[in-house]
Amino acid sequence: MRNLTSIIAIIFLLPLLAPAQMKYKIVILGSSTAYGVGATVPDSSWVGRTKAYYKNQDLLDTIINLAVPGSFSDSGVKLLPTAMSYNPDIVIVSFPSNDIVAALGVPLLMRNFRTMYATVTAAGKKCFIATTQPRTDMYQEANLRAGRDSVVMEFPDHYLQFYDPLVLPASNDPNPAYVVDGVHPNNAGHNLLFQVVVATQVIPSIPLPLTLTSFTGSRTQLGVELSWSASGTDVNTDFFVERSTEGTPFQTISEVKSIPDGMTRKYSFTDQNAPATQALYRIRTVTDGNTTYYSKALSFDALTAGLAIQRIYITAGRRGITTTIDIPKDGTFRLAIFNTSGIPLQQQSYTGRAPAVTLDIPLPPLPAGIYFLQVATPDGQRITKPFTVL
Repeated sequence: MRNLTSIIAIIFLLPLLAPAQMKYKIVILGSSTAYGVGATVPDSSWVGRTKAYYKNQDLLDTIINLAVPGSFSDSGVKLLPTAMSYNPDIVIVSFPSNDIVAALGVPLLMRNFRTMYATVTAAGKKCFIATTQPRTDMYQEANLRAGRDSVVMEFPDHYLQFYDPLVLPASNDPNPAYVVDGVHPNNAGHNLLFQVVVATQVIPSIPLPLTLTSFTGSRTQLGVELSWSASGTDVNTDFFVERSTEGTPFQTISEVKSIPDGMTRKYSFTDQNAPATQALYRIRTVTDGNTTYYSKALSFDALTAGLAIQRIYITAGRRGITTTIDIPKDGTFRLAIFNTSGIPLQQQSYTGRAPAVTLDIPLPPLPAGIYFLQVATPDGQRITKPFTVL
């Protein structure tokens, strides 16, 4: 009887002895975007959304935000002792553009990032470095993109991709749908950055026996094709494909059952209704009815029109043509008319807005015959279409 009583006591004590879920402490080092500029209220900023999300998941102790609007990356280095005094589990570094716009250069920015990353990780803590972000500054656009690429290359497993979700497709300009003043994200933009934080697993989900070994995707003529592989699944594991567009929350678009045979298995799904706008995709894994893992999010740029001449009409009694041209982005392009010998008869520059422009083009006096209209863009794209003058 005494042994039975002991066993019952142990059973009741087991939940009390089980380790509690760890709650993480995060420190933010950054400038105005990390501070929350551009969001209408602090809760709408990417930091505010991150705090609310992980608090709701019961995974967060607190976030200490040391971001200072207008600051440069060297201020992050100076604040490192203060940041580390909080004994954080995770430090997020986000200085998206001030260094580069002030012409301090990518090398200095990266040197300060290395210093912060090395200091944090030497203390046994995790550090995530946010990339640069697009900004309306024609003189520094290339450097901002170079800064993004440098961060991705140097911190391949510990970067936050804050550039791509905010950039206008096929350009270096910030997307006005997500940026309020050419610099700072609006509420929708902050929401995209928050989604990046979650998808990057800044705070890891509860560990699983399941391992998602890869997750890739591409746009095709059939839609967005996704593929992933996983091992360690069981009979109660399901994969949910989720999609987010234009700053909206992720929504489930498909469910895929796992193959619970202990092998590494490949899975796939094609979103035949993929939107033409920018879209994010991720895999949510559910075991025994509970969400247990999120993959990293894959980002797909908005579809853009390719360079094409849709149609050519002879007008004004052979004295002109009307043509509709698909152009990939706003800007200038050059039109030229050639004869069959390849001799240019007329050349002129035009300015148009994507995705298409219709032009009335006067012609010089031309004898009956076949001619060619050629469109060329500054980045080297070129297309030619014949037309006939009767």
